[in-house]
Amino acid sequence: MRSGMPEEEMERAGEAVTDRILSSRSYEDVRFLYCYVSYGSEVDTRRLIEESLKRGKRVAVPRVRGRHRMDFCFIRSMADLSPGYKGIPEPGPWCRKAPVPFEETLVIVPGIAFDRSGGRIGYGGGYYDTYLAGKTKCIKAAAAYSMQITEQIPTEPSDVKMDLIITEKELIVCSQDCREIR
Repeated sequence: MRSGMPEEEMERAGEAVTDRILSSRSYEDVRFLYCYVSYGSEVDTRRLIEESLKRGKRVAVPRVRGRHRMDFCFIRSMADLSPGYKGIPEPGPWCRKAPVPFEETLVIVPGIAFDRSGGRIGYGGGYYDTYLAGKTKCIKAAAAYSMQITEQIPTEPSDVKMDLIITEKELIVCSQDCREIR
């Protein structure tokens, strides 16, 4: 369904998701943004990344380092990116590895589908679940189109739940501990 969206609709919805993230308390309260670099029909994160850099936030994006493993690395601009795993833009080898996400970190996560309790279906590689396992102090947020929200996602104990889901239509608070509601 996502890939079938008309390009203009996808752009409008993506801009609305970005605007909603940029105006959220969860975004405003952090100094670090760990964010996927959009690829294909995912919600476009390029403006979010560029705006965050302009606002002085430390921005890190993922670099795959093996099966089910990735690190986030700091970038200074979009020029630090080049095609990596499966052609997805990744930070160059000169980009320094970011620390484990902590209280002042918002992590923006991609996915195929989400439910209102924070359940997520990713792309099957387990990269984000592995990376985020046990990292409870950061805010984990999904950037998604409203069409990606479904009734219930079957989850397993190893699946990491989202604290927030941000769509073009709403900001869904999935965790009672989320700063967005404080």
